[in-house]
Amino acid sequence: MTNCPKCSSEALVETPALGNIPLEVCPGCSGIWFNKGELEALLKQSQGTGPADLDLINPKAEGLACPSCKTKMSHGGLVNPLLLVDKCQSCGGIWLDPRELDLVKKLLGLSGGASEVKVARPAVVPAPPPAPDIKAMLIKLVSAAAVILGLAGVSFEMYLYFSPEASVSYTPSAAAAAASFVFCIGGIFGLNRKK
Repeated sequence: MTNCPKCSSEALVETPALGNIPLEVCPGCSGIWFNKGELEALLKQSQGTGPADLDLINPKAEGLACPSCKTKMSHGGLVNPLLLVDKCQSCGGIWLDPRELDLVKKLLGLSGGASEVKVARPAVVPAPPPAPDIKAMLIKLVSAAAVILGLAGVSFEMYLYFSPEASVSYTPSAAAAAASFVFCIGGIFGLNRKK
């Protein structure tokens, strides 16, 4: 995926809208990225003959970052010193802002064909939900059961301890109470455990 050199958060969308040449257009600013030779081919389709020279006039190395090779593009005149565009000297790609394609055609005396392209942003595909972590679910389930059993054991031991001896047939056990308490605390730690 290639990002727009002007709108860094926008991904360029490939479209065959101009003469069946698969150009990359920014859905945000409507700028067009021409890979090496694509602008020449489009201009040739427009009139039947292509321009001989699309070298920059007075290029300065102060342009945008190239969407293809990420090197700094040169900024200079294309066909006319007043039509300033960005061209990558490394890969030969050319970035045209909206309506600059129409200006290039006018300056070259060409007519016909579309001169501006609008594209919609691609639909965002939602990320699939994470797969359930069976191990974590089992740990939580066992921990919850331990808390419940621990609370039940502590409650039962307290009931035995505070009830009159004649009304209960069991005697309270400090070991059973301690084990129930440990179960309860261990279950609480298990429930609060991070992955």
